[in-house]
Parts: sequence; structure tokens; C-alpha cells
Amino acid sequence: MANEAAAQEKLEDILQPSTKAKSFRITVVFGRKAHPNYKKAVALAKRNPTYGEEGDGEWIRHSAVYTPEDVDDLFDLFNLVHEWDTTEILVNHKPIPYGHQLWLPLMWFYRIR
Repeated sequence: MANEAAAQEKLEDILQPSTKAKSFRITVVFGRKAHPNYKKAVALAKRNPTYGEEGDGEWIRHSAVYTPEDVDDLFDLFNLVHEWDTTEILVNHKPIPYGHQLWLPLMWFYRIR
């Protein structure tokens, strides 16, 4: 993640570990893909204020962090990139087992209004 705020949060977690998460956040990270939805996915991710990118060309990695308040944008982006082999789901900036299958669907409960 190229996002400085996320890097600062990681550093704070290391220096001052807490047993409680400050908030529930999902980060979607995806790379370049020769797919019709690629440009749409990048545009959607760039709308997020936490958008970041690393690398360039075919090695570029895009990332955006979503909170429960941003669940609709997260849902839209995930539907575009969920089948790509370059997609990663991070929970509170960490790769956690079952991110796609368990943690991300928990976020969908915030879509119920």
C-alpha cells in the first residue's frame, strides 16, 4: 500500500499494540488486468480518499481502504475485481485467512438499511 495514512496506522499498531481494533476496515488491492472492467475498477478506487498505487506498468498495484460507511463503494469495486488473481483483501491492513470468504461478507451487513 502506498497510502501514508495506512503506513502510519501500521507503525502505531507495532509501537503501541492494542487488543481492540480501532475500526473495521477492508482494503482491496488489485493489479493490472487485461479485462474490460479494469479502467472502471481503477476509476472507482480512485474516488476513495485512501487510494494508493505502487509500481507501474504491468506491475502496478492499486489499493483503497473502506470502512462500514463506504460499504456501497466497496461492494461495487469488489464485484468488479473479485475473480482476478491479482486481487487481495486485507482486514485492518493485514492479510487475514478467509478475507474473501468470511471477513468481506461481514461487511455486507452494513448494506442493510
